Amino acid sequence: MNMKFHVFCLAALGSAASLLAPAEVHAGNIGYVTGQTCSGPGDKAAAITAAGHTPVGLASISPATLAGLDGLVWESCGGYAANADIASAVNAGMGLIISDWIPNASTGSQLPGAPAISYNNYNCFSEIDLPPTSPAISGPGGTLTNASMDGGNCSAHGSTPVASLPVGVQVLTTTNDPAQAVSLMYSYGAGTVVYAPLPWSWFLPGGTGASNPAAPGIAAFMINGVALSAGTAGPVTTCASSGYTGTQLTWCQNICEKGYTGATLNMWIRRWLGRWHDLPYCAAAPQPTLN
Repeated sequence: MNMKFHVFCLAALGSAASLLAPAEVHAGNIGYVTGQTCSGPGDKAAAITAAGHTPVGLASISPATLAGLDGLVWESCGGYAANADIASAVNAGMGLIISDWIPNASTGSQLPGAPAISYNNYNCFSEIDLPPTSPAISGPGGTLTNASMDGGNCSAHGSTPVASLPVGVQVLTTTNDPAQAVSLMYSYGAGTVVYAPLPWSWFLPGGTGASNPAAPGIAAFMINGVALSAGTAGPVTTCASSGYTGTQLTWCQNICEKGYTGATLNMWIRRWLGRWHDLPYCAAAPQPTLN
């Protein structure tokens, strides 16, 4: 192997834990339904403010109330149900972040764009990890580690196999099994959807579980998620939107969108670099100067 390229490969592998930078955010108006809570009224307005946006309390959902919003925080107590007005607003560019207490096999069919996503029925996980390529690792809520959201009374309420996710869906968090995704992000039209099957309002300040060990980390994750959902000016960059096809598309997804870590992630980076001598979108970084 050429020595310069060997050095480049080592540099790329050495930065695998911080491959994906969060999208740049802009200050905007983020709506939330006042009084919408499942258990313990955590302060959504404060979380929106912490994400760098302006909270807008809504009494109801309609095209008129959604007009002009950059994003919407939605809490669902019994499984998210499709809402045509919300889907239309997301398609037009509004961000959407969903806290869903009861994910299920039909979850995907109810989300904007109806992605082919199926969650196991309600389950309780107390250990939540973040793939090294997750853009939710850092943001206005702070920097998260694999221990940040652990120890909660049900830190998450469901999971779905990473291998089953459709093209373009990005894994934000997993259980302690990296093959089981928990929270996801994808683009629909000009907007971005962040779906999280976990009880944010219970953990937020003012919520019933605010003193829980996992509460600070879950609150920080929500804040980062709000910024992600409303911070992109257009669709989220994915392997598919980067124009990759065939083997290159599959390998890009293995690096950026499947949640692989450690030796498995490094293997796919090595294989990618060995064939294309560059990096996919989530690993893009300035190349080292070689003399």
